[in-house]
Amino acid sequence: MLIDDVKIKVRAGKGGNGVVAFNKTKMSLGPVGANGGKGGSVYLEGVSDLGALNQFRYKKEIKAQKGESAQGHYDGAGGKDLVLRVPVGTVAHNLTTLQDFEMTAIGQRVFLAKGGRGGRGNYVFRSSTNVTPRNFEEGTLGEEYDLRLELKLIADVGFVGLPNVGKSS
Repeated sequence: MLIDDVKIKVRAGKGGNGVVAFNKTKMSLGPVGANGGKGGSVYLEGVSDLGALNQFRYKKEIKAQKGESAQGHYDGAGGKDLVLRVPVGTVAHNLTTLQDFEMTAIGQRVFLAKGGRGGRGNYVFRSSTNVTPRNFEEGTLGEEYDLRLELKLIADVGFVGLPNVGKSS
């Protein structure tokens, strides 16, 4: 069965949280809190498979990977970007921002949603007046959009005639 029109919700990944941590080594005391990783972004990529929209038949909410939170003085890993493969000739209608994107070539990539920024750890907040900061930032949310993917098809052959002249055979 060929799916040619589908509505989906796309959500980019959330950024990881920063952390409060302090160095306990005798001669190098101070804040060492690390930053969280950035969330994954969402892209559309054109492919030659006409049945590529079948992947959205039952899965209507698509999420990119979120960034990991920091661990002590190690930065959190960033989330992987999500690439949605759609057939060439697909028009993506962004129902939230009212923008349209058309996939015209194989391998063409269109940026859809930006991943969230990772939060900063307490190492970033140190200064000459605040040598032991105890504050950090949480990661921001990724962008979220409603999309309508519509596949435009052009027929190569058309049958013309009255309803009862045997066009079906």
